Amino acid sequence: MNNQNITIVLGGQAGSCGKGKICGYLAKKDNFSMSTNNWSSNAGHTYVDDNGKEVVVSHLPMAMINPNCQLVLNAGCNITPRILENEIEKYNNLIGNRKIYINPRAMIILEKHREEERKVIKSGSTFKGCGAAQVEKIMRKQAIILAKDYFKQKKFENVIEIVDTAKIINECQSNILIEGAQGQDLDINYGLNYPNVTSRMCSASQLIADAGMSPFKVKDIYMIIRPYPIRISNQTNMGKEFYSGDYDGSNEITWDEVAKRCGCPNKIEEYTTVTKKLRRVFEMNWDRLKYNVMINKPTQIVLNFAQYIDWKAYKCKNYELLPQKVIDFIQKIEEETQVPVTLIGTGECESDIIDLRQLKIK
Repeated sequence: MNNQNITIVLGGQAGSCGKGKICGYLAKKDNFSMSTNNWSSNAGHTYVDDNGKEVVVSHLPMAMINPNCQLVLNAGCNITPRILENEIEKYNNLIGNRKIYINPRAMIILEKHREEERKVIKSGSTFKGCGAAQVEKIMRKQAIILAKDYFKQKKFENVIEIVDTAKIINECQSNILIEGAQGQDLDINYGLNYPNVTSRMCSASQLIADAGMSPFKVKDIYMIIRPYPIRISNQTNMGKEFYSGDYDGSNEITWDEVAKRCGCPNKIEEYTTVTKKLRRVFEMNWDRLKYNVMINKPTQIVLNFAQYIDWKAYKCKNYELLPQKVIDFIQKIEEETQVPVTLIGTGECESDIIDLRQLKIK
């Protein structure tokens, strides 16, 4: 009998739904003993503690904020060494004496991959070289550099260990967290309008496959959404404009409209973690939400940015004190998806979460 010890966290829309916040919360609250991901450097994840201190990563699992959690980068990763090295140096105190376990077949992103994307891609992209590196790995070119080649340098021996990550993950009998990136609506096969998608699949099934695990090991799948889904800016860091796509018929609105609807007294604007460009924002698309639930079969839904429904919910920590507009929205999610909303994010900090799991999950 398989030990169902895997929890998956993924985005249920087009990214920027607060996965870093939720992964950090779960890592501490549920005390996971291991966390793995298949990230590339085209996405950023943010966690903010109650003192306002940020942890921002593109490669290291956010579960590193739990000092007892082993950190694993699996074979699905596309690693930009400079970014990973900067994260290891910046968060050295958080990492402590832990090793970062990296699969030997994780791909290394080089400058040539970024250059290739700048030449070829004509749709919305962060142009970080992730897709080009993945293509080169698929083509099995002789000159590619994998993690086993790059990280054999002596300077990494005290912090990085190249190891068969599937073996150590499968041998772990305690609870394991798989941290997803981006979101299902960016999935290259089942996302929104092609080619305005990312370079890979973003589903729960892809996350479990990249980890080298059987789906029979999965216990829980958390799918995170927000009341107003976003897409990246049409403006790139290269000074060019490439259309990043619509939202399957949903109206694009402004951040001023979001602030007006929720009654926020201040200006609301969101910028992407990686490119620092203003995000585009859209009306909720219920059909897309149901489609993504169909593909991923989440056991629980997480609603972040509840304050965008009604600003009176900002930093609320008690379900009974939530404004009726927010409660009505949660009930609609559950009616549309038949999946319980168990975690509600009401602000940016670690304690700005209402946890209903004991109430709703038997």
